[in-house]
Amino acid sequence: MLMISLIPYSGGHMKQEEGVRGVHLSSPHASMSFPSSQLLVDCDLFPKEFSIVVTLKVTGFSPKRNEYIFSLMGPKRRVSLGLERSCSEQLQGQMWFNPLRRGLYLCDGAEWVTVLEDHKRLDYVLEHQVLTTSSETHDVEVFHIAGMGLMAAMAHRSASGSAVYLWSKTGFRLYQNISTYGALAWRHFSMGKKIFLVVSNSVGGPDKRKRSETDTSVIYKWSKRRKRFVRFQTLQTHCARDWEAFNIDQQTYLAVANHRQGDNNHTIDSVIYKWNKPTKSFEVHQMLPTSGAYDWEFFTVGPYHFLVVANAFDGVTTSVDSVIYVWVSGSFQVFQAIKTFCATDWEMFQIGNRVFLVVANGHRLNGNGPSQYAINSTIYELDMNGQVFVRFQDIVTYSAVDWEFFSLGEEYFMIVANSFNGESYSLNSILYRWQGYEGFVPVHWLPTIGCSDWEFFSSEGESYLIYSSAKAPLSKVFKLKTH
Repeated sequence: MLMISLIPYSGGHMKQEEGVRGVHLSSPHASMSFPSSQLLVDCDLFPKEFSIVVTLKVTGFSPKRNEYIFSLMGPKRRVSLGLERSCSEQLQGQMWFNPLRRGLYLCDGAEWVTVLEDHKRLDYVLEHQVLTTSSETHDVEVFHIAGMGLMAAMAHRSASGSAVYLWSKTGFRLYQNISTYGALAWRHFSMGKKIFLVVSNSVGGPDKRKRSETDTSVIYKWSKRRKRFVRFQTLQTHCARDWEAFNIDQQTYLAVANHRQGDNNHTIDSVIYKWNKPTKSFEVHQMLPTSGAYDWEFFTVGPYHFLVVANAFDGVTTSVDSVIYVWVSGSFQVFQAIKTFCATDWEMFQIGNRVFLVVANGHRLNGNGPSQYAINSTIYELDMNGQVFVRFQDIVTYSAVDWEFFSLGEEYFMIVANSFNGESYSLNSILYRWQGYEGFVPVHWLPTIGCSDWEFFSSEGESYLIYSSAKAPLSKVFKLKTH
């Protein structure tokens, strides 16, 4: 990728030669010149023209004329140059070249999508922000709203409710308080241009003294006029631990993980809701039997749609089957059962054409026996021929409650939320790097307190991780320094 510095620049234009279209950076400033040896090592002659994206096209050699074309098919459009650019519906289709990041980006109407970027490699991790919260936090959901930027919904345990935070260069700041009751999770989703948040409430209402077997979880809708989330629909749930939103055949669905009914009944149904356009509401589509359900994860492989539940407890033991369902003829059917131990989270990810599922196992418990918190969490890989997920790698975790997968350049990472080792809530959550044949190997140990969730996000070319604490009124943001 070209090494250039920020200078005054008018932009670029679409250019076509011999049937190939590309972005031609026109009238470059003199300071944009560079020795050809920086780009082509051991080459005395610089190509007149080539495509950075897919091919190298040499139409002639000239040591004096240095031109390059970004081969991007599409209508004629200008390319802006600079360190920062906003993306909105009005700028949809606009392209932006950032010389500091050495990347080319396309505005999709909401955020910048990477078209071409210099490969990043993780160097080290920095503490970027310590965010004081109103109480302990069970979950954090990071999302983007056009015209607003990055936001984070945090599920606070306190009676004062949960909150939505807005991101700036210095970190997250409080933006909106929302009344919740024992909130355990948030999920962001959209339908067309409309944006929603759904919260999992674990307490029936404002009067916590009145124990109810039914709770009320709430869907909130983003009001463009008020620039706030407003109550949209309520749904009856049972100590809901998680929501998952997904689309199949242009239909929108919500899945709730009902953990237990009352204090002891964990073997209950979790519910799949479907959006009803005429009534403008979500309605029950399918009931699925679960055992102390903790998490849902939806994913697609080719033409097939899957939904996997993390079952945690059946009332006696944490050694229960978690179930992968596949979508067949309008409903989910059992695809595969996997033995787990207080499963709290599933994370699906792909590396190349390989498909993986990793489970966070919380602890082993049988009857009145002691709990074991230092146990294996397991990565499974989809055997395409056998059409079954098979064990790929075991990783020792400590009452794990979350996995987060992300990539930086051509590198792949996972970080685990270790929450308790049997004696202390203050322990390291570990960042793992993909090492091919070796699987995932530990590379960074990050001190956390009762870690409950990890989220990866990017802003203005920088990459971050945020974790929430279920045992302290704080969350922390880490910056991932790359080279």
